[in-house]
Amino acid sequence: SSFIAEIDTLANSFNKMTRQMQQSFDALRIAEENYRSIFENALEGIFQSSPEGYFINVNPALANIYGYDSPQEMIDSITNIGLQLYVNPEKRTDFQEKINAHDSITGFQYQCYCKDGSIIWTQIDARAVRDDEGHILFYEGIVQDISERKQREAKLRQQLEDLKIEIDQQKREHEVATLTSSSYFQEVQQEIETVKLDEFWS
Repeated sequence: SSFIAEIDTLANSFNKMTRQMQQSFDALRIAEENYRSIFENALEGIFQSSPEGYFINVNPALANIYGYDSPQEMIDSITNIGLQLYVNPEKRTDFQEKINAHDSITGFQYQCYCKDGSIIWTQIDARAVRDDEGHILFYEGIVQDISERKQREAKLRQQLEDLKIEIDQQKREHEVATLTSSSYFQEVQQEIETVKLDEFWS
């Protein structure tokens, strides 16, 4: 009968929908596992933090950068990012103002404290995640330890400064040599010596 045919069609549609849903769930689970794997195994530090200044999520690499034994230890220890992590708390305000205005920030550099009190340079790329009303739920981003790069830059700057001083020194010596060998300088010197002799005899 047509009633049974309809039930069959309905059952087939339902089974098809169930299969599609299952495939979607599988895809979602695989995506989630991939994300989790990237998050856990990334060499860069990855974080999610609240505008109020605590961490929601940090990966092992981030905990490692700051010298914490585990992500959980770092999440539990840092309750005020601006005061506990930033050497200069105004930089945290600067970070928030920029990200709030533009939704993202790249190459933001600042000095921060590690767990043991030592200071490192880090660079951050981050974005603001907002709700439907546009309120910021959290920031998420990537952190790199750039201390070695900063040391190399400082060393290079010092070398350039030393070279500049050396070049200036050589230039001055050359100018003095050029000046003292000029006939005008010789004449002036002779005149001075003559004047001195005249003073001596007078």
